[in-house]
Amino acid sequence: MDRINLRLLKELSVDARMSYSELSKRVHLSAPAVTERIKRMEEEGIITGYKPQINLAKLGIPIRALIECEVHRTKEKEFRAILLTYDEIIKIYNITGATTFIVEVGTKTLEDLDDVLEKMIDYCDTCTKLVMRMPYDNVLPQHIENFISLE
Repeated sequence: MDRINLRLLKELSVDARMSYSELSKRVHLSAPAVTERIKRMEEEGIITGYKPQINLAKLGIPIRALIECEVHRTKEKEFRAILLTYDEIIKIYNITGATTFIVEVGTKTLEDLDDVLEKMIDYCDTCTKLVMRMPYDNVLPQHIENFISLE
């Protein structure tokens, strides 16, 4: 990873639809050079996809919650499979510690959130946090250059 590739990643993390022409201007390289660098990062598995950022509230899903799930012994495999059937699931994190999973869900109402929690009751103990706002939401750590080796 060199500084130019890191700059490309930062630009793409803000706007994944930015044209190669615009990217080339921002990193001071030719468009073909930018294209080749991005293609190489895709082949190396550094860039794994391009996704839109979606405002769920504008779609009528204003409630976003993080649910810590402390799964009952012997129920983890079954619970993981059941989670994948819930329509409200946004993300599932399998983590270390007493909490086995953190599940991010989106619902229309608090009553819908309560219904999700009720479906989980036979598999785990939960602790739910409502997301009030996300002051920082990016795919990269804020100062990634402090964490990786640059060539």
